[in-house]
Amino acid sequence: IAKQQAQPGNPLTIAAMLLQMPENQQAIALLQDMVATDTFVFGTPSWIQAAGIFKKLQQAQQAGNIAALSKGTGIDFNPQETTARLIVKALAENTDDIVIPDLVWGFQTTQQEAAETQLKRLELTAKMFTQAQPLLANAVTRQTIGKGDFVTLTIRPDPNLLRMLSADAVEDLDVEEEVNAILTRVGELEFVIAIGLLDDHVILSIGGGTDHLEKLGRNSDSLLKTDPFAKIREADGKPLTGISYLSEPLAAAVMQSADDFEQINGLITALVKAGKLPDEAEADAQQLVEQLVAGYTDRLPLPGPWLAYSYLTDTGYAGEVWNWAQNMPWDGSKPLDLLEFTGGSPFATLAFRTETDPESFEAFVAWIASARDFAVKYLAAAADEDAKERFSAFEEHVLPLGGELADTIRSNFLPALKSGQFGLVLDADSTTTKLQQALPTSADPLPIIEPAIVLSIDDEEKFREGLSDLFALSDKLLAAIRKIDGNTVPSEYQIPDPTQTEVDGGKLWTFALPGTGLDEQVQLSIGIGEKVAVFSLVPEQAKRLLVAKPLKTAASLSAFDSKLAGAAALDWVGLIDVIEPWAVYLARCGIVQNKGGRLDSESTVGPDVETEETKKDIAQLVTLLRLARCLKAAVAETSVENAATVTRWQNQIEDLPAE
Repeated sequence: IAKQQAQPGNPLTIAAMLLQMPENQQAIALLQDMVATDTFVFGTPSWIQAAGIFKKLQQAQQAGNIAALSKGTGIDFNPQETTARLIVKALAENTDDIVIPDLVWGFQTTQQEAAETQLKRLELTAKMFTQAQPLLANAVTRQTIGKGDFVTLTIRPDPNLLRMLSADAVEDLDVEEEVNAILTRVGELEFVIAIGLLDDHVILSIGGGTDHLEKLGRNSDSLLKTDPFAKIREADGKPLTGISYLSEPLAAAVMQSADDFEQINGLITALVKAGKLPDEAEADAQQLVEQLVAGYTDRLPLPGPWLAYSYLTDTGYAGEVWNWAQNMPWDGSKPLDLLEFTGGSPFATLAFRTETDPESFEAFVAWIASARDFAVKYLAAAADEDAKERFSAFEEHVLPLGGELADTIRSNFLPALKSGQFGLVLDADSTTTKLQQALPTSADPLPIIEPAIVLSIDDEEKFREGLSDLFALSDKLLAAIRKIDGNTVPSEYQIPDPTQTEVDGGKLWTFALPGTGLDEQVQLSIGIGEKVAVFSLVPEQAKRLLVAKPLKTAASLSAFDSKLAGAAALDWVGLIDVIEPWAVYLARCGIVQNKGGRLDSESTVGPDVETEETKKDIAQLVTLLRLARCLKAAVAETSVENAATVTRWQNQIEDLPAE
């Protein structure tokens, strides 16, 4: 880079010269000052409208995806065109919600004089570029808005140009009336970028106007006076480092609701109007949607405000997240005893408890049955002969297995898992020098990342019966697939039987993975004990997790002994210890490739492949990872308090020792 900067006419040379200009040096110093102190960002209520229309567009897209599932049923229509029509219809029916949402950034500065100078430079530069364009000749203005001094760039879309660009699509989809309504609304919008100075803050606003800037700097209607911000008022005296907030109206706009299920009815209505389905299908579809809504509306979360803040501690950072959404699935009535079955010292673990609801499963099964009846009555009836034959084969051979699966879940898994505790564990106690046969051998041992799922079980016998039923169902499914299409699965293939072993804390079933070339330590494993079931890729890990041990990961930050709905612990140093050997190994492989050397299963990659130059590069990599170890550990605990779900987190940071 230094050589290139010394060459006359080189872009880097020109850039370096520009950066040395006093006015540009002032701009750089101003930017550094702006990000060195307090900053904020917020969205206006226009985001509620935007979120609502985005959600309706997502629903239309999902309806199009559902439409694509009917391919081959004999219903002759284009899923892409159907999706496009649904999207256009959603926009046309909600033109008032078509807005350009406003986003505002604020940066506190100690260099107000420099900010005023740079604002003038920006105004002159922007006018110089825009006045040469007829459509932008008057786009840049300098104006006082509220208490601030701003330079604004205003761009107004041309509906006629948009109409011309969309003419072909409009004609193909036959949606001229809807598109005209959309373009009329778009013609009323304007896109505004405003940058200015308000007291000691540089303000940048991007959105559909500047009215919201009128309120900046006023003390009335402060968020700090609202109920959710009581938590911030209570934190007075703490060295706060950040605050985040989501209002209840915006939460309602983005959360799942009963309206999301209307996409199914909207799709059926579109197909009926297009003559693809009989008229009575619309009424049946409405009934299907009503059944779905009745089964799940009462179980959907109810929106509420959300607030989070963080602050400095003697050992790092900490924070709280308050969520006032109601009807949440979390159960924080007791401690999470599942944490005793995470192996003692994993480098990461997550556990949570939910309220179990067998009725929701029954509602789901009933709805699936109704959806199947609808498909038989309308989709299968309209299918061609080949599709009817495939559907009939599915009904005969596969559908009964779905009933058996539902019975197994109902009779065995639901009662066995009624405590609702689930966990994820990441460990790395095992090592290898060749994870997969095709890889080069590592001269240094490489840790094997061991992921596992841990379930708290209330009835060991029922859980084992459920697993046995699943194994039997897998054999039946294989036989059913062969009956439908004998070429799909080779006749000689059989699902291998697991190896069963008695271990401390329970029993272990392992499934070898022949043909994968993976290290023999990697095998699908299921461990079942009196209190937990473990699903792992490493049998040795599954054995460890069946035995109760106190959790030591990040133990200096939390004992996790209170009533909790969720908990997480991270040994960041342990994670870096896992990453470093692999990073060095991959770097050495890259060195061999760059030198044109052989890199295959017969190769061994170690320190001997490094050159004097690459040794420095790897040393820098190791140094960066050493710096990353300044973060030691982190924890989070989630509880249910006073009609709110509260997550408290903290981490531990230590500087490197002086050398």
